[in-house]
Amino acid sequence: MAEEQSIAIKKMADRIVKGYEAVHKKNYQEAKELLEPLVPLFHQEEKPNVTLLCYVSIAQIATRDIDAYLGTYEELKKHEPKTDKEAALVKRVDEMFEELMKAIDSDTLNE
Repeated sequence: MAEEQSIAIKKMADRIVKGYEAVHKKNYQEAKELLEPLVPLFHQEEKPNVTLLCYVSIAQIATRDIDAYLGTYEELKKHEPKTDKEAALVKRVDEMFEELMKAIDSDTLNE
């Protein structure tokens, strides 16, 4: 049983790594498909995974899944980054949020 659990954990870890790599390669749809299903497993309120939420957010906005992005962004904002790398990722996601708001404002003004 322990070996089966170890194999399952390794498969999930490999999936996360592939998802992160897909974001870096700008394969956002693939990243979204790999990472979104893992959020409930690897991110909980009492044990947040800021890095995972950032990568999922980037993939969601890049694939224009705005509703999902806003939900993930809202969850992300509840948690403080713990490392410089997390802080840089959160900053990038914040910038994307600001760009989205500007685009929405611009669309609203042009109507």
